[in-house]
Amino acid sequence: MAVSRSSRAKRFAGLLGASTVLTTLALPMAAMAQEAPAPAEAPQPAADSGGLTEIVVTATRKSESIQKVAISLQALDPATLEQHQVSSFADYANLLPSVSFETLGPGRSQPFFRGISVSGGQASTVGVYLDDMPITAPDRNPELHIYDVERVEALSGPQGTLFGASSLAGTLRIITNKPKFDKVEAGIDVQANKWGKGSAGGQVEGFVNVPLSEKAAIRLMGFYDKTGGYIDNVPAVYNYESVPYTINNSAIAKKDYNTNEEWGGRAQLALKPSDDWTITPGITYQGLNSKGAYNFDPKFGDLVVHDFSPTWLKDDWYQASLTIQGKIGDFDIVSATGYFNRKIKNSNDYTYYSVTYDKLAAADPGYIEYTNFKDKNGNFINPTQQYYGEIKQRKFTQEVRLSVPKDWPFDLTIGGFYQFQKSISDVNYFIPGLSQATNIYGFSPALPGAINPDSFYLVEQDRHFKDGAAFAEGSWEFVKNVKITGGIRRYVSDTGNIGFAGIWRSAKNTTTAHQADGTPGCWNSDPAVIYNKFIHPSRLSCINTGNQNSHDVGETHKVSLSWQATPDKMIYTTYSTGFRPGGGNRLAGSSPYKPDTLTNFELGWKTRWGSNFRWNAAVYYEKWKGVQYVVIPPGFQGAGVVVNAGDARVYGIETDLEWRPYEGLTLTASGALNDAKLANNFCALVSRADLSVRPSCSDATGDIAAPKGTRLPRQPIFKGSATARYTFDLGGKESFVQGSVFHQSGSTSDLDLSNNALLGNTAGFTSFDFSAGTKFENIAIEAFIQNAFDRRGILSKNTFCSIEFCSGSARSYPIKPQFFGIKASWRY
Repeated sequence: MAVSRSSRAKRFAGLLGASTVLTTLALPMAAMAQEAPAPAEAPQPAADSGGLTEIVVTATRKSESIQKVAISLQALDPATLEQHQVSSFADYANLLPSVSFETLGPGRSQPFFRGISVSGGQASTVGVYLDDMPITAPDRNPELHIYDVERVEALSGPQGTLFGASSLAGTLRIITNKPKFDKVEAGIDVQANKWGKGSAGGQVEGFVNVPLSEKAAIRLMGFYDKTGGYIDNVPAVYNYESVPYTINNSAIAKKDYNTNEEWGGRAQLALKPSDDWTITPGITYQGLNSKGAYNFDPKFGDLVVHDFSPTWLKDDWYQASLTIQGKIGDFDIVSATGYFNRKIKNSNDYTYYSVTYDKLAAADPGYIEYTNFKDKNGNFINPTQQYYGEIKQRKFTQEVRLSVPKDWPFDLTIGGFYQFQKSISDVNYFIPGLSQATNIYGFSPALPGAINPDSFYLVEQDRHFKDGAAFAEGSWEFVKNVKITGGIRRYVSDTGNIGFAGIWRSAKNTTTAHQADGTPGCWNSDPAVIYNKFIHPSRLSCINTGNQNSHDVGETHKVSLSWQATPDKMIYTTYSTGFRPGGGNRLAGSSPYKPDTLTNFELGWKTRWGSNFRWNAAVYYEKWKGVQYVVIPPGFQGAGVVVNAGDARVYGIETDLEWRPYEGLTLTASGALNDAKLANNFCALVSRADLSVRPSCSDATGDIAAPKGTRLPRQPIFKGSATARYTFDLGGKESFVQGSVFHQSGSTSDLDLSNNALLGNTAGFTSFDFSAGTKFENIAIEAFIQNAFDRRGILSKNTFCSIEFCSGSARSYPIKPQFFGIKASWRY
């Protein structure tokens, strides 16, 4: 499955050539436009008289200054993104104090807002939008490469009124630069970089905007990013204790083996059939080829692992969009249509799951069926499991919004939304050669699936998500400088899944498993049949997790009151709600889980003091009811079940400020403090046969998984950053120096107290970034270093299977190690 060296070279050459073409395309167009003004720099955000950047956002589906929007909102403009070398989700999430995340590496991240961070549910708690198109996906969101972007908006708190089901805790919006009808623009950015103790890499990015006529324009963007590795897979040997077999990793041991390649582009065409109408079709494509592990094993050393089988991820996706904006009379109308398609292939080393069961089998013969397999010659085969999975995702979305004329005494936007998603998963925990080997019972336990004949544990699952909504949000200045805003969204949501998950015993179970024609059990019970006993002629021909559907109808709402005390100071209070749909589980003995909801009470202010100081902040209390949470029961090979664990609450404050004490010096800072805890006891599951939460629990009965007051996991209590940037003239050239500090407090690792005790908490950390650069007309050069002192902050601790069994082989996900480079940019 590996990409050959020649194909990588061709891909790099092709994308490098494409970036060059994008730029050179602009030159003849500029030559033809002899009456056009001289080449200019890329547009910069507007600034007020004091030099403070004024950012215009569309968080409320209309354009207005961020200082006038009565919600907690942080926006990263192009200057901020450039100044911090932002190109990925992890880069910009680092700058957003209310956003935390868990991840296993590129393309495998899940964001959280304000401490709403428990892992669970099939839908994200955070909505992710590319312009007007939701690209939120089950399990893991696509990670857009950040280039030629107008801004990144982070909307804290429930955004259910305007942004729907997956915006329970907040919404991330990436707003791209659109085609322009009046000018030619082009640019190239080239970067060479290296991990401090790892290998080197580089990045090439380019964009071009070309007016095709007075009524048409096109904008193109392309990039290629090759990142070196920093984790070493060192030589290792393991001697199995329950069977006479020894393995080593000599075939894949390698220094700096977690390299990453990403490539992609975006094309947008703007057509203006009349002064009032604009039609913008577009398409965004990205590909990713990531190799190696991004978690390291502290037992073996710093940034070191012992992997015995290949680990890699390939993730390709595209988002096609069609946006139509126009007027019907004096009413503004917007139609946004999107189609998202994604294919993921993932291989993962799973050795330490096998090692865990080997040690169990050595101590207890009852576990020997997990490691004892012999081929047709009576020789033991390698019992080490590997993971391979394929996921296909498709999504269609349609939204229509209508806004009243701007000269009316109130603002009102009404609209409708429809979405259909489907996710197809084929997952194999396999042992090479298992289909031609026998276990201690004298037959092959293999479950041949659609993509692998040697599965020990097989998952085949189809999931669908369908929802529709009607919504309205409006505001009215009923007293001078006092505005009330209200919104409501009525929704209907349907989710469901069907499939198979388990080992040979699961297929043999005549109570929970059945064939496509309804025949109980999917296992050939004839003792004369040794191999291929799984009755599975085609994908989904054996079902044991069928038709756990969830149908939810409800509404979310919002009320906000704001007072513009002076032109520079606003105070607001907001009450808002959000929801996340329920769904079904894939484990036998489980039940569908219900929707969870979030209610937000917020008081905030947005102020400017004088001409050079700005301070925004919000304090809030959030109630999270019916928390969706994943529990991995012992004995289920790491498979989990989603339950409604109870209720939680969050007390918090978030703030950001900007100060320009004198010309050339800009100081910015932001931070968030979140106290997120359970509001009642989280009870344990009833039993292995009944995978539902006990209706009540107590210390006396010993069935409390986590008591009231337990911290929500993987969420720092405090996260903050500060930056000082000084611009100055150096020999007639505009130059700068910049320094940033980032701090994040420690977090717990799991909601269940016993599991958390096994994994342990992460510690707080502080890191520093520095950069400096200068500009020669339309060429800029800068040098940078991130995590300059190579602090080894840990974001999370992760296991291969259930924490109870696999905590001894837990790995740690670090923040970005020391990373430095040089970047050159050209603009026309």
